[in-house]
Amino acid sequence: MRVKDKVVIITGGAGGIGAASARLLALEGAKIILTDVSERAGQALAAEMEGEFFSHDVSVLSDWEQITEEVISRYGCIDVLVNCAGIEGSLKNKGLATSIQDWHRVMAINLDGSFFACMSVMPRMLKKGTGSIILLSSIVAYMATPSALAYGVSKAGVQQLGRSFSLIGARKGARVRCNTIHPGVIETRMTDEILEELGAGASISASEAEALMVSVVPLKRRGSPLDVASMVLFLASDESSYVTGSDFKVDGGWLVRNAG
Repeated sequence: MRVKDKVVIITGGAGGIGAASARLLALEGAKIILTDVSERAGQALAAEMEGEFFSHDVSVLSDWEQITEEVISRYGCIDVLVNCAGIEGSLKNKGLATSIQDWHRVMAINLDGSFFACMSVMPRMLKKGTGSIILLSSIVAYMATPSALAYGVSKAGVQQLGRSFSLIGARKGARVRCNTIHPGVIETRMTDEILEELGAGASISASEAEALMVSVVPLKRRGSPLDVASMVLFLASDESSYVTGSDFKVDGGWLVRNAG
């Protein structure tokens, strides 16, 4: 019961890291509110853990305002926000061929969505004086990403948002924490699609692309969504009460290997 009775909003909660985080936090006693654009999967998962589900486009500020107000009216507070919603964008048009439409779409969901999350939820947390905001970035925030310009830039922006909002959350004696998590190669739909596109671009199979990617990870495997969810649980719990403005790499050592 590490997060017993904490009210937790998880965006992108219908699959992958979001779903794993929801299940783990529910197991540890949290009251779960899932949001996603995938209504059927989100509703099914929310019912499984006796939580609630809201259809939610994170790139729309009015959606954020509506959901946060609804959660406050029902539960009285928001203790934790886990912003998992994100997209990878197209990897077919690389580098200078990146389309303006794809750039704006990735930025709207990954970066605007994270900004709207903090702007909507942090004022409610500040009224209470405590809270934990957890933003999902990516290990590629530390790397050059010529094959995925919009994705890499958006995730680096999420890291900067986390640092800045951690200072805002600590003003006037408040203890609203904000941290970022940077997953590496995780077993999710998004990573599967990235491997398929990378493989197609190199005229190899997705399994061969996966083998090549895993070969540079010191722990020699893809991470599981539960690996990331376990970090989410730590940051959602009071065990991390003295942790803010930090970034947590869950990448099997990939960045260490590629630091040079």
